[in-house]
Amino acid sequence: MNQIVLPTKDPFAGFWAISAQNGYDVRSVWVMASKALANIFALNSLEVRDFLDSSAGHLLANDLGFIEGGPTDVAAIEALIEARLRHLGWQRLYQQAILQARRTGYSEPAQTLHR
Repeated sequence: MNQIVLPTKDPFAGFWAISAQNGYDVRSVWVMASKALANIFALNSLEVRDFLDSSAGHLLANDLGFIEGGPTDVAAIEALIEARLRHLGWQRLYQQAILQARRTGYSEPAQTLHR
């Protein structure tokens, strides 16, 4: 299946804005984070975009600074997310954000991202 990464709906908020503020190559980290979220949580492309555009996406973008050597590939971002999921507070945040993204997704079928 083709990988579909949707663009942000709001470049002034969420993951996109904070990635730009933190000096990352925004398009590159957006694609990597999209794939990481889809892989870990089995999200479709609309759910991934809604997650990244949310406050949870904002937090994830700030967390990229904790990746040694920076966010250079999907595996590095997946490792960061998986490390966060080992902590109950982060686990709850991700669960709530995923639930919200799934609720606000469009009713039309969306293609799922796969590695």
